[in-house]
Amino acid sequence: MTIEEALRRERLQALRLAPAVSVASGTPLREGLRAMREAGGGALLILRDGKTIGIFTERDVLNKLFPGSVDVSLPIDRFMTPDPAGLTLDATLGEAVRLMTEHGYRNVPLQDRDGNSAGLLSARDVVQYVAEHFPAEVANLPPGLRQRFATKEGA
Repeated sequence: MTIEEALRRERLQALRLAPAVSVASGTPLREGLRAMREAGGGALLILRDGKTIGIFTERDVLNKLFPGSVDVSLPIDRFMTPDPAGLTLDATLGEAVRLMTEHGYRNVPLQDRDGNSAGLLSARDVVQYVAEHFPAEVANLPPGLRQRFATKEGA
């Protein structure tokens, strides 16, 4: 199977994903930041009744908390990105890559068929899948996407 075929066929439910880090809606920002730090992740799902209502990412920390002082006792809901675009576990890896690429997302919430939170897909997960399943192709990639050499190779 080629990388292109894998992107078209592989379902997200087949990926080995780490459990998503999440907090309940209304959780103080302080606790959300602590949960993110302890998990070492770049995103935190905000849940209400098992459903994702928002996402709080490293970008939110940089763009919404700095500069200035922030009352960390405020609910994390005030700083999250509400109603994030997500995918179901039946979506393909290609659909995930397309969503991430078109919108500049590094994290995509996943949900089951009932709309309940089912995890989080990160760009790192996609890269790890490709590297594990297509090691030769990854090893033979040029150092840069549009890299051109100043001189011809050879002696």
